[in-house]
Amino acid sequence: MRRGACPSLAAPMETGDGLLARLPPAAMPPEAWVALAEAAQRAGNGLLDITARGSVQLRGLRAETLDLAAQLVPAEWPRGALVMTSPLAGEALDETRDPRPLATGLAAAAPPGLPPKATVLVDGGGALHLAAETADLRLVARPEGWRLGRGGEWRDAGEDDTAFAAALDLLRVMAREPRRQPMAGTAGPPPEPIGLHRLRDGVALGLGLPFGRVDAETLIAFARASGARALRGAPGRALLAIGVPDADALRRHAATLGFITDPADPRRRVAACPGAPGCAAALTETRGLAATLAPLVPPGALLHVSGCAKGCAHPRAATRALVGTSRGLGLIRRGRAGDTVAEMLDPQDARAVLAREFAAHA
Repeated sequence: MRRGACPSLAAPMETGDGLLARLPPAAMPPEAWVALAEAAQRAGNGLLDITARGSVQLRGLRAETLDLAAQLVPAEWPRGALVMTSPLAGEALDETRDPRPLATGLAAAAPPGLPPKATVLVDGGGALHLAAETADLRLVARPEGWRLGRGGEWRDAGEDDTAFAAALDLLRVMAREPRRQPMAGTAGPPPEPIGLHRLRDGVALGLGLPFGRVDAETLIAFARASGARALRGAPGRALLAIGVPDADALRRHAATLGFITDPADPRRRVAACPGAPGCAAALTETRGLAATLAPLVPPGALLHVSGCAKGCAHPRAATRALVGTSRGLGLIRRGRAGDTVAEMLDPQDARAVLAREFAAHA
């Protein structure tokens, strides 16, 4: 149940389908995504995930293919996951400040000894902000300067140079006193990544991945057809095509490839982890069950299908949760995957039970 450091190519994590490595969100040219997908094909099982925070995961790696994966993944792809910027950093028309210089400086100057999974968010503002994300340290752009937050406390931090110094001082404190006090994101719905986003130069098209997964062949086809300046994973298990020449044509093509192009698609009302057999901790299959149940979930509700009580796909409360347990499939009402199970289900009855549950919710 305990979570350690994020898995990486240098230190991958053992899962049910082999080793898993995660790369942080980054705006990279389409050819870099093609190379990443080819790494998934040649060194893994050909499957990639975009996580709830927009990171990219390679699955099915093996000890003997890790060196090959490291060679195939573009060297310019960032490896460190400490500092995360807003998804359209430096590109969004409505961005208050460009967060990239501050983020780059903090990533380079971060002291050793920081807690595993420590996260710094540098949020430039705009429609695709990071207010809903949890972080240990948060910098938010304002017209008058940066605001710095940690542990629920905020203070004005001024321009880039003073904000950098103040944030670095707090990182040094975190390294000396590694007890984590993550700062929860704001309540309410997160930003909507799917759709068109105006840029300082052109537009970006946001697409969803069904339950966060794409196969390498599909990703290669999309990247080569996109014509984008860059692609980037975004919170909400989304993929942004930045600076596309014909967004309408790309949206139609993406739909034929299986991407989610409509924010109202019911699959976006379901959070599902990889489940069994892909995850060694999972006690039930999840993705097929999630696809079957998605049409039953009404607007405004959320179903969480979790292979185990860790609830990795959605750590917060959901309208209804289905969780794999040693006794079978458990139903939780308005709670997290680790909460008390209200009712045990036969998986064959899950559709009928969820139809009843969501009819009562509506």
